[in-house]
Amino acid sequence: MEGATAIDCAVGPGAEMGADCKVERAGELLVIRHPDGGFRRLNAGDLSAADGSEAAQTFEDGETVEIRVAGDRYRWPNGTFDNGAIDNDE
Repeated sequence: MEGATAIDCAVGPGAEMGADCKVERAGELLVIRHPDGGFRRLNAGDLSAADGSEAAQTFEDGETVEIRVAGDRYRWPNGTFDNGAIDNDE
């Protein structure tokens, strides 16, 4: 997936965190692609779940942001997706 940004993720309850997911911008959405072909959509502005799934929980510790939705976890350095902006230089 050209132009996507790699992020850490753990897909499914109890899964190990690894740099296995990719994020791309689609209008007002961030689309997180799972290694198995699945995906999750978040609203770019506030990182809330956009696909009718369970509510997203956002956690920040100053250095990282972690989003949790329905047993899936996504993590990236704080500031990477500020206001939905994606730094695709990685």
